[in-house]
Amino acid sequence: MKTDARVRYTKNAIKEALLKLMEKMPINKITVTRLCQTCEINRATFYDHYSDCYDVLEQMENELIEQLEMALSDYDPADINAMISAIYKMIDNNQKVCQVLVFQNKDNSVVQKMIEHSRKNSMDTWRKALPKASDEELDMLFTALAFGLMNVVVSGYEKYDRKDVIKFVRTLVISCIRPYV
Repeated sequence: MKTDARVRYTKNAIKEALLKLMEKMPINKITVTRLCQTCEINRATFYDHYSDCYDVLEQMENELIEQLEMALSDYDPADINAMISAIYKMIDNNQKVCQVLVFQNKDNSVVQKMIEHSRKNSMDTWRKALPKASDEELDMLFTALAFGLMNVVVSGYEKYDRKDVIKFVRTLVISCIRPYV
């Protein structure tokens, strides 16, 4: 079902305003009144679309996770180069949202949600590729590599050359999975 252009505009204005406010203060300090003042809409219009500021944030996080899923859907989880390139592309295409929700977010809740969302597909792929590994070993391997990979990408987004990150992660992954091949 297509969403009316006015609804898309309003939701986008609300999300942009929330990002703007979150650059200055944590979500628990942002009120619906302040958010509505920032995006110049009335509270009734806000409540037509969202229940509170946390609802807006959750929908933005879900949209970001969807973007990551779409970016990774065309790639084999074993293809490290393509996977990291896809993650960088997703970040590039969603820079403002990533800046606030990923890079400035000290609790890394969005990153954790992204990783947990990709766990099943990755585990299924690795189970086939690494027949000598137990389920427990695969789970530990996934956890270490996924959190490490995302932290390298997030903390080094503008710090490290992308080719160097890809080379580093590829070397790390190969050394970690070698005993199980």
